[in-house]
Amino acid sequence: MTNACNAQTQPRSDGRILSLGELLVDLIPVEDGGRIEKTGAVLKVASGSAGIFACAVTALGAESGFLGKVGKDALSRMVYNTIRDFGVDMRHVVTSDEGQIGLAFIEYLPDGNRNYEYYRSRSVGSLYRAEELDTEAFDSAYALHFPGMLLDLSPELREASLFAARTAKERGVLLSFDPNIRAELNRKESIERMIGVIRMSDIIAPTLAEGRQITGKQSVGDVLRALHELGPRVIALTMDKNGGAVSADGMVALCDGIDVPVVDPTGAGDTFAAALVVALQRGMSLADTALFCNCAGTLVVTKRGVIGQAIPTLAEVNALMQTKPCKVSLVALNELE
Repeated sequence: MTNACNAQTQPRSDGRILSLGELLVDLIPVEDGGRIEKTGAVLKVASGSAGIFACAVTALGAESGFLGKVGKDALSRMVYNTIRDFGVDMRHVVTSDEGQIGLAFIEYLPDGNRNYEYYRSRSVGSLYRAEELDTEAFDSAYALHFPGMLLDLSPELREASLFAARTAKERGVLLSFDPNIRAELNRKESIERMIGVIRMSDIIAPTLAEGRQITGKQSVGDVLRALHELGPRVIALTMDKNGGAVSADGMVALCDGIDVPVVDPTGAGDTFAAALVVALQRGMSLADTALFCNCAGTLVVTKRGVIGQAIPTLAEVNALMQTKPCKVSLVALNELE
């Protein structure tokens, strides 16, 4: 049975799964279809890609820790306390009076799409610096994960992310990377920065659309082969309602989509990526890894408000897996179209 992580990509089987990034507050209209200039009441939700990842790791039964910076403002305290109370190790988080936590107003449009309005220019999280990184966090770590948006938010956060990535590699800690390409942040030259990190990474979790943008290829097989040539040994592609694929050691597990009512897709990709690293740490087979990730990401879209609301527990994911909700197929990478 193919294991999703070979000996080369698994320097240790225990340890904390770290995530690095910017924490945010999501402001979500209570009324569906609310626009930022018209809406009344909003929900305040702790958020940020790396924060969602960390909470998902904990919910799925593994140990997680967060690296980053928060302010001394009330909303920073709310987010910090929410993620700490979720079970994430926050000992290595820096508290600073340099600024306030960033905000993201999420508009749910009548056509089912989302629109983000960010208020995060020079937010305290974007001012996290390499010299503030507590490298002792890597001494007991299994993996480090961070999203690609960090390479564009600020020069400070870019350098901190790259320093963390280099430190992880030097300490024998797996590096997990989610390109997380955002139109409002990424410029053409940003893809080159991402490719540099992908070359360092053991694990990557792009969407199929991101894989196409990075490689210039179109088919799932061509995208996976091109990404593997850059260096990563484990690759997960998410394909929205069409499911996902996990590729390692020359084999690919293809998972069909799971039919559920979609309430809010926010955080599904982050949870999928968290499930991937958790599955690798547990030594799951390639097929079980793909199903585990697919079930975890799918459950998120059925609820609104990721942290504290939509992130599924390990028991919920296992229960969905036992129903065999989708077909899982194994195919050789060199035969996949």
